[in-house]
Amino acid sequence: MYKMSEECSIPDAGSYAANTPNLSDASAVTKSRPVFSPDDLYYNMSGDRYIYIFNHYAYQKTRYFNQHRPSTREGTQKDVNRLSKVFSRLGFKVVAHNDLEHGDIIKEVTAISSRDHSNTSCLFFAFLTHGERGGDLYASDRPYQFRDVLVLLEHGHASLLAKPKVLFVQACRGDQKDEGRRVELDSPVASYVVPTHADFLILYSTVEDYLSYRDTNGSFMIQDLCNIIESYHESCDLLHLITLVHHRVAYHRSTYAPKSTHHNKKQMPETRFSLTKLLKL
Repeated sequence: MYKMSEECSIPDAGSYAANTPNLSDASAVTKSRPVFSPDDLYYNMSGDRYIYIFNHYAYQKTRYFNQHRPSTREGTQKDVNRLSKVFSRLGFKVVAHNDLEHGDIIKEVTAISSRDHSNTSCLFFAFLTHGERGGDLYASDRPYQFRDVLVLLEHGHASLLAKPKVLFVQACRGDQKDEGRRVELDSPVASYVVPTHADFLILYSTVEDYLSYRDTNGSFMIQDLCNIIESYHESCDLLHLITLVHHRVAYHRSTYAPKSTHHNKKQMPETRFSLTKLLKL
């Protein structure tokens, strides 16, 4: 016999009807509408702000890399410097880690997520490294699943609930190259339950299966992200800022390597989020 799955279940019809205002009664409908104050629409950013940067330049030759040392990431320090400068000006406490092994990354994220964040407004992270299809990121000694980091934050200290956790991931997500396509133009509650996955935003430098680009001046996404934040953070919330980053990378960036198969290639950042309020930096 077919059994309705949990995600498809609906309230008992009788109880639902009993709690639903009579649509013919205009005053009842008006009273049932939620009323928001401007403060309800934005995260409270008056507390401490942190950005943790996990930067990788050089890698080890280990069995996890098939005894092959992944290439060094020239230019990544430019990204670290830019992020540190921009976010320091915005009042963030910047903590940068370089070339950590997998165990140390997990240990550090565990310590961060387990801390009492009662006085914290938000946590930002930047992972600058190599990556592969399916969510693998590279520590200095081995690949690991980015999902492992998210789980630690999702199940961290209770004081992190309802506070934004923002993660920037500058890494490849596959080995496909984007040739691009030409476009022709014609012209207040006592207590409440917060979902485990709420209040996250993840900005990936590229879409799944595709390469991400960086040169000696830094990476496309991180450099444009910092430029956009500097120019527009006073007038735009984070989601609008990131939309501008999407536009800038998509329309104003392409690779220049005339003697390489990577010449004149495009890149498209991708964002997924479960923010429940607007975030102004």
